[in-house]
Amino acid sequence: MKLDYEVVHANRKTIGITVERDRKVVVRVPRYTSEQAISEAIESKRFWIWQKLRDPHKYPDPAPHKEYVTGETFLYLGQHCALNLTKGESGVVQLVGKQFEMARADRHKGDVLFRSWYLAQAKDKLRPRIAGFATEMGVGYSRICVRDLKYRWGSCTQGGTLSFNWRIIQAPMIVVDYLIVHELAHILEPNHSPDFWNIVAVHVPSWMKSRGWLKQYGGRLEW
Repeated sequence: MKLDYEVVHANRKTIGITVERDRKVVVRVPRYTSEQAISEAIESKRFWIWQKLRDPHKYPDPAPHKEYVTGETFLYLGQHCALNLTKGESGVVQLVGKQFEMARADRHKGDVLFRSWYLAQAKDKLRPRIAGFATEMGVGYSRICVRDLKYRWGSCTQGGTLSFNWRIIQAPMIVVDYLIVHELAHILEPNHSPDFWNIVAVHVPSWMKSRGWLKQYGGRLEW
């Protein structure tokens, strides 16, 4: 059976294969890697890839389609907040209590306005939390990026750049904390070894519950 995958060339030394949350197969390879080498790597991991593609925890709950109508709900820090369309100021989204407000005239650009609002909130909430955990864990980092990551909730480069998907600000804070600690732990332990998970467990004892939340509800964040 034909296996579809996307190849991403990057500054790395080995070939890495991942099956992302949306069941897309991504092959990350060193620059100038030959097609034959990529094909051989895929073939050697074919059985593992098919196992991952059949994993029931890959997006059991599909991403919702947003229509930007009164009463539609949006997640923010794990809470469902209803949208109220108003005759108010155009060009902004506001959270008043547990209710989002947006001008009725902005429905056609609701996607842009909401994503901009979430991105601003993520930058505001994540940076001090990352700094706090970094101090607690005794690690340093070079910079923090909060952006629209195509495949991951977060990542950490060898140079200490931490990147986080703005969408995680929709999840409960304990899930956000788990993702932060997960990436910071990679500064101490690059691989997902027993030592890595021990580090995570020390700083987020409920990490397994948080990871389970992402497996079950992560698809809802991907609109």
